[in-house]
Amino acid sequence: MSESVEFDFFMDEDIRSQRIGVLCMEKTLTPALTQALFRVKEEANEFHKKRIDSLKLSGKAREERLKSTHRQLREVKWSSLNLMRSFIANSFIEQFFHYWGKGPLPIMFFNTPFINNHKDSIIIFFDKLKELKVASLKNLQNSSSVFFLDTFTTTSGYRFEEKVRNACNLARCFRIDSRAHDIMQLADILLGITVFNSKGKKTNNKSKLRVLESFEKQKNKIHQRKTTSSCEAVYYIEP
Repeated sequence: MSESVEFDFFMDEDIRSQRIGVLCMEKTLTPALTQALFRVKEEANEFHKKRIDSLKLSGKAREERLKSTHRQLREVKWSSLNLMRSFIANSFIEQFFHYWGKGPLPIMFFNTPFINNHKDSIIIFFDKLKELKVASLKNLQNSSSVFFLDTFTTTSGYRFEEKVRNACNLARCFRIDSRAHDIMQLADILLGITVFNSKGKKTNNKSKLRVLESFEKQKNKIHQRKTTSSCEAVYYIEP
């Protein structure tokens, strides 16, 4: 009998497009990616500190500039990309494809429909996951896996996490604040990119165009290098 594999699932949402994005990875990969994304932000922070210091600003002006930089680097979202945040977003995408191409531990992203409400959407996602028959998920046991989702407002006392955990037979279900969680921010960026691509949207935002171009380059470069693949990097799930 094959040993079950534990996965971590990180979900973000785009209500306007009626889609959710789920970043899925083998559990032992999560700490490595967490550290990699943390280093990306730390390096960017050090770079901008040196840049600000080179301006030789007065004490108050320097502190204000540092605070502004920190706010921009703290939360990186597809909807608010600018020049500074797009640099972080590109580096996050590079890490995603780095671990996808490195293997053998699987990491993948799912763009899937938002249906009715959050609980129904998550249940339908796991149902569709079985239908996809992704090779690297063949030993997936929900009861050994953890589902993380961004914080959002529900009715007081709803016990949302408990209902999701029971409905999907998960080990645990947690809500986390994406503003302080880099993997959730990566999920947000990937969701924004995949919604943009699937709907054929257009933009004049240079920062978003830079990230879209980076996404395609990274995907194609790693895809060509992989001789064998147990999974794709990105899956689109339709209703």
